[in-house]
Amino acid sequence: MQTRALRSLLKISQVGSFLHASEQLNMTLSALSMQMKALEAELDVVLFDRSVRPPRLTPIGRAVVERARDVVGQENALLELCSQDGNLAGKFRIGFVTSAAARLLPDFLENTQNNLPRAAFEFETGLSVVLQEKVRTGNLDAAIVTDAEINPRGLKQAILRDEPFVFAAHSSIASQGLDTLIEQHMFFHFMPQTGIGKLIASAMEQIDRPATAATVMLDNIEAIVGCVKSGLGFTLLPDPDVTRYSNDDVVKLRAPNNIRRTLILVTRSDNLLAKHLDLLSSQFGAKKLGF
Repeated sequence: MQTRALRSLLKISQVGSFLHASEQLNMTLSALSMQMKALEAELDVVLFDRSVRPPRLTPIGRAVVERARDVVGQENALLELCSQDGNLAGKFRIGFVTSAAARLLPDFLENTQNNLPRAAFEFETGLSVVLQEKVRTGNLDAAIVTDAEINPRGLKQAILRDEPFVFAAHSSIASQGLDTLIEQHMFFHFMPQTGIGKLIASAMEQIDRPATAATVMLDNIEAIVGCVKSGLGFTLLPDPDVTRYSNDDVVKLRAPNNIRRTLILVTRSDNLLAKHLDLLSSQFGAKKLGF
């Protein structure tokens, strides 16, 4: 039996769809379907209930997934054991909190290709709390999450970034001062249910803002900064996110109470990556950005 089929099975279980799994595995849908049918024939079991769309795992399929996760983990451990240079070897699944993926992933890919040639990586994005739970259950080997969501029990962590928040507004309205911005202009709020969204909500609750003041909830940082660049209102976001999407017309103002967002790399304490956490975190570059 080849572990490639087991890795494909784990990917289908992870994303819940043959189509999405085939895209992430760079396979055609038909090739993935044939691979699963061949695995079913080899094991002499039915892994998927194909009477529903999308097909879902049968009870024996779920049991096989649990065992497959152990097998793949042992394969990764064997590759690590056989690594002559002591660096990471094998295939690893890394999650990125959505709001930071655009900034962190390009440098990570470039650095790992140069520094960790025996390691391969698969990626997914999502909310911090979801990614953290996937690390706990073994569906991800590690994840980059916002510290506001962290419950460190059973997890090992390393700080990647310590990022201050800033208010941002177009110069035409920022010149009126922060008090006027808060009292009279529309506020663009990033997803309150996310890690940084909760930090923003907590900070705004401490500000004396009229109950009638307008707030718009958006789930896309680039869209928020785009509205700010158009002079439609103001926002509160981590400094690097404002810098990434803004232009010279956007003015940044210091946020109250030194509110910051810390990005953390987490893995299970019993995971292969735990002893290489410093090495992996170093692939993301500098740890701190000041205001």
